[in-house]
Amino acid sequence: MSSDLCIQPSKISKRTIGPLDKRKITTRCQPCANRRCDGGHPCERCVRTKKTCVRQQLEQAQVKFVHASGHMLSYTIPMQVQKPDNIIYLDHFASFLQNCHFSKGFAATNADIVTIIGKYPLLLHIAIAIGALDAGRKGSIRSFGELESPQQIAFRACGRSIQDLHSAISMTNSVFRDDVLWCTFLHGLFELIAESSGHSFANHMVFGTSQMLLLLDPTTPLSLPTKSLIDAFWILESNRAILYGDNITLDPDKYQLISTRESWPDTLKKVLMLMTEASTFAKRQVNFAMIAKSSRLFDSIESIPQKLRSFDPKLDALALEGLEIEERVLNWQEGSHLERLPMGPFTQLAVIVHNALLLYHCMNFTFHSCWMTRSIPQLNQSQVDKHVSTILDLSQTLLSGTCIPAVLLLFPLRMAGAHVLERHAQGKVLGTIRKIRQKGFIVSDIIELDLQEFWHYKLGKLTKTNEMRV
Repeated sequence: MSSDLCIQPSKISKRTIGPLDKRKITTRCQPCANRRCDGGHPCERCVRTKKTCVRQQLEQAQVKFVHASGHMLSYTIPMQVQKPDNIIYLDHFASFLQNCHFSKGFAATNADIVTIIGKYPLLLHIAIAIGALDAGRKGSIRSFGELESPQQIAFRACGRSIQDLHSAISMTNSVFRDDVLWCTFLHGLFELIAESSGHSFANHMVFGTSQMLLLLDPTTPLSLPTKSLIDAFWILESNRAILYGDNITLDPDKYQLISTRESWPDTLKKVLMLMTEASTFAKRQVNFAMIAKSSRLFDSIESIPQKLRSFDPKLDALALEGLEIEERVLNWQEGSHLERLPMGPFTQLAVIVHNALLLYHCMNFTFHSCWMTRSIPQLNQSQVDKHVSTILDLSQTLLSGTCIPAVLLLFPLRMAGAHVLERHAQGKVLGTIRKIRQKGFIVSDIIELDLQEFWHYKLGKLTKTNEMRV
């Protein structure tokens, strides 16, 4: 039994015998107990009044677990802790979703989402898996003796869910089913809190949920929870594509047809579309694949001999297009009229992403010398510092006081980290990323590792440059 638990009687009789009570038996009748006289059996009072002397009935002590500090003595009382019921894990699952407001609709239909989970047996095991991981993270459920830990229960339930999913998609009528769509999405969500590399999450998103949505007829009637799920998928997919330097799997026009109309404030919708535009453009010139921890040339640059790149008209066109995208990103702030809007969580998230996009887009033009002969998107150090400061300050606010999913801050924090070299600033970035882990999203580990390696590389490069100057 854990050292921070003890057993406390919830209702204890004044005459209850406990393990430290030297009296092994009580002989007084109830009236004597009430009068606190010496008693005996039969007691003098009952003999004198010619009443039947009935020994007092002890109340059975009931126990409950409470937190306590110090050493425990409760191990002297033999008890059997039963395996937690699945309903406990489902409660944790519901609580986890309530703290993941991917969109306004996702927050508003949370109760309906939980109802859907109960309606479809296919979703039961993956919901238990997510709930068990959340329970284990919070320490609210622990393993005793030979009982399984919440983590073991989570991964076993996940395996069962995958088996159920394989059976479901093999059926002829599963071209599009709400429960199959939800199951693939929840598996992706599970991987964000279960696996640090993020690769399994990407696979579930690309080969699971996105494939289901590609099969979806835009005229198909959808429940509000499922529409909310599509909004959640879209924002996660936008972040996945830009982090992995990958193509987005769902066409923006199709998404607009099947999404809820007021899923986010208009400011966030527009900045998400700009995110998709910027990441798609980056694929065409330099793939800054942060999860892969390397940058790779795209064919349009790699196919041009290095000595000809400074004058190639294809690169001239790319530079011009990059300036146009930069202008649209800059115009977002002016066109959004942020000064007139309440700075709610989604608006704050939009501002964070906007600052990260400017850092990202301009950084893509710093990898190759061929851009130096052209007009390109670029930031001076003062602008960089301002964007980094805004990302860090607002991220701290979202993490401490809102239900915005912490995982949505990984891309902005990765970009902020890529633009700081001072140790105190790096420490602030890492501290914020570790708060994301505390929220349950251990996929943040790969971003921390990536930044550590990036800083090591930059420091080595800077040292070498200084040595060459000397």
